[in-house]
Amino acid sequence: MFSGSNQLTGMMYSKVSRAVVVVVSLGLFAGCSKQESDNTYVGYVEGEYVYVGSPQAGWLVHAPFVEGDSVSVGDILFELDKDLEKLMYEEASGRTAGSRAQLENLSTGARPAEIAALQARLEEAQAQLKLAQSDFDRKYPLVAQGIISEADGDALQANLDRMKAIVNASKEAISIAELSGRDALKQSAQASLNSTNSALLQAQWRLDERSVTSKVSGRVELVFRRTGEFLTMGTPVLAILPPENIKIRFFVPQDRVSSIHPGSLISIQADGMASPIQATISFIAGEAEFTPPVIYSTDARQKLVFMVEARAVSASELRPGLPVDVILQ
Repeated sequence: MFSGSNQLTGMMYSKVSRAVVVVVSLGLFAGCSKQESDNTYVGYVEGEYVYVGSPQAGWLVHAPFVEGDSVSVGDILFELDKDLEKLMYEEASGRTAGSRAQLENLSTGARPAEIAALQARLEEAQAQLKLAQSDFDRKYPLVAQGIISEADGDALQANLDRMKAIVNASKEAISIAELSGRDALKQSAQASLNSTNSALLQAQWRLDERSVTSKVSGRVELVFRRTGEFLTMGTPVLAILPPENIKIRFFVPQDRVSSIHPGSLISIQADGMASPIQATISFIAGEAEFTPPVIYSTDARQKLVFMVEARAVSASELRPGLPVDVILQ
């Protein structure tokens, strides 16, 4: 992993720290002359980043996005090497095809060529039976006349019985070949097919996971890994800031918190902004705190304040760390 979560935390802390320093300076220089007198408070913009990490270990072979790029849902953010996963998929695909063929073979019975061969054997046995029957009918009466011995008569009877048995066995073989496999064999083949299908789906999933697609739309703010690096599972590769994850944070005194509520409209103004933008209060802290992270003025240090967050209707002009004036309506 890159130098651990400390590096990532450090980068984000430094960005927020710069924002705090700017807002502190703004509060110290501007003082509190317009706060509480015209419903204006100093706040800052904060972003909730979406950190996209590697779902598997592997070599990073493709990473097309850099800081500042826009991404949409479904875009391929990065890809890992796929050689092993392709081999695993091909193996699972082959096993599935074999299990499917075995089940089909048990379900349909023998092939026509096999049945034709069995039919030819039956016809041959029937011909030999006809010959044995003719020989028996012609010679066996001579036993009673004493022309041939009883032993020869027994041999004629045994040969006739043997040929009848061969004909019956040939007919039974054809009947069995025309039947599908037994239920137990078919159930076993179906279970084998289900198992190989599951293995195939797993192999497909592992292969698909080597290409990581974006689940959100937004702007790439940070890139932590580059093409050619080896990633462990869970390694953050980049951070995306969706527009809806941008919020404004400010603090109001305890004597004003009862006059606002989630859903209240406010106006946001920042340096360089042509006109104020509208925002809606989305969260009000349930507990008061003394000195807030941003010190607005000397007088505010000893006051109870509540943290308030708001979401702007359009956040295209807002950047994390930007100090803003919040005007309550």
